[in-house]
Amino acid sequence: MRTRRLILILACVTLSSGAADAGQFDPPDPRVFARAEDQERARLLTKPCTQADVGHGCYRYAGHALREYPCAYHIDAGTIGSIPTDQCYKMEPPRRYRGVWVDAFEGQAFIPEGSTPPEWPRADPKSAGWRQQFERARAATIWLDMSRVYVDGEHRPRGRKWIIEFVGRKTMYPGEYGHMGLSGHEIIVDRVLFLKACSGADVCG
Repeated sequence: MRTRRLILILACVTLSSGAADAGQFDPPDPRVFARAEDQERARLLTKPCTQADVGHGCYRYAGHALREYPCAYHIDAGTIGSIPTDQCYKMEPPRRYRGVWVDAFEGQAFIPEGSTPPEWPRADPKSAGWRQQFERARAATIWLDMSRVYVDGEHRPRGRKWIIEFVGRKTMYPGEYGHMGLSGHEIIVDRVLFLKACSGADVCG
């Protein structure tokens, strides 16, 4: 279960979600959520709160009444947590996957066998076409959640690529998953079947 200080982030998303060019921060599609209460929160996310709504789908922060974000809950007055991905979002049935796991700090990516990693833009963010390339790369990125399985982390160097085969569940709909919402999908690994560090002789993405 992830718990973190998210109030400022959620407040910014809520207040800016009506922007025409928001892209990554567009209001979420209600159908992606597993629970009816989160679907309703998504539908109401762009509706302004009144003071009478506080405690009924809205909360007070820094003098403002803000909408409750889907899948979020209050730990204390200054801390918001979020429920696990597979409780928050609709997931596909478990299936077998094979590909490359990129194990990096704040970046757990999965590149399915037979595919190539997305190309992120390197130009000035203000340049023409940057936003479109960024959104294409983000949508094609898959976050790999390895938290449900044991991998010897004490002796596992970060920043490596691994050939991996596993049974897991993928998010049913595209969205904003993983660290900072920079992945278009997420796969939760339920069981590792094969894991081998990439070497010079291996073909890794």
